[in-house]
Amino acid sequence: MNESNTLDTLLEKSSNYYPLYGGGLATHLPMVLVALNGLSASKNKLNRTFEEGVHDLEYIGDLENITAVKSVECELGCTQSFKRYLKYYQNELKSYGVDRVLKKSLPLLMSGIAASAFHALIRLAYALEAQCQSEIAIALAYWSSEYQSFELNVESTDETLEQILTRLAPVGRDYQFSPGIIVNRMSEIAQLLKQEALIVQPKLLDLPTLRNFALKVFYFKDDFTLLHTVTGCHAFSIIMPYLKGVDIALQELWKAMLVAYLSTGLSFQDKDIRITNNDIDFSFVINKALDSDDSHVIKLVYTCYREYTVCNDPLYFVIAERAVLDSCSD
Repeated sequence: MNESNTLDTLLEKSSNYYPLYGGGLATHLPMVLVALNGLSASKNKLNRTFEEGVHDLEYIGDLENITAVKSVECELGCTQSFKRYLKYYQNELKSYGVDRVLKKSLPLLMSGIAASAFHALIRLAYALEAQCQSEIAIALAYWSSEYQSFELNVESTDETLEQILTRLAPVGRDYQFSPGIIVNRMSEIAQLLKQEALIVQPKLLDLPTLRNFALKVFYFKDDFTLLHTVTGCHAFSIIMPYLKGVDIALQELWKAMLVAYLSTGLSFQDKDIRITNNDIDFSFVINKALDSDDSHVIKLVYTCYREYTVCNDPLYFVIAERAVLDSCSD
């Protein structure tokens, strides 16, 4: 059995488990498997990662007696509706195929792109890369049931993304968050932005600008939450061919990225980045990632490698190298 067949088998097995565990934490198992496969991991590495990753997960079980939701929009954001959504998407995919289901569903899901701190978006993108229909159904059900939207001011400004964040960073820095995980903090700060009707949207926005912004702020602030905006931008690029209203989708992605940053409580100062190391050797970084058991390191290196091949931005290598070297020093 080659590595590709191994991945298919393990993804089918992983789709038997809930995407959340331990009080709202996201399992990274299927995403890490896809990333490892994309980095040419061995069959043994894939199997070992699966065996180690399923211990804390809960089995979904039979859906025979579950009543599917009637439509995508009817129970969005209801965690308890995950199995109802899963049965719905399984039926839809079987009847209409991936392309049609995504083009129907994504416009309704896009305003909740922050679902589970971008993990639902990333899981869907990786499922599409793996061409695994059971994973696509899980990811769509996951996104629907964990849907998290932010109804912020729709006015726009001539400011750049950096200028908007410079203006708004004190909102997060000075806020006293309640105990909770990333999604809870994002919900709190978004509610504050809404109450104060703060302007958050730039007049001009495209994916390269968002990519560069996410990479830049993560370079300055090596923060766990901000890592997900880098991998989230990569995931967005994968689902983008299925989107009709890309401009609106980009606005939703930006809102989620901004709220994510503010939820960290970090300050922000816009600075230039000067990269002096032009000795880019991704083989070294990839080998280090393959030796790692840290799911975030593996996914980040995979993202950086894939994005570097598209954008040729050396900052992706710098970020990936930092991740594996920091992991080795822990």
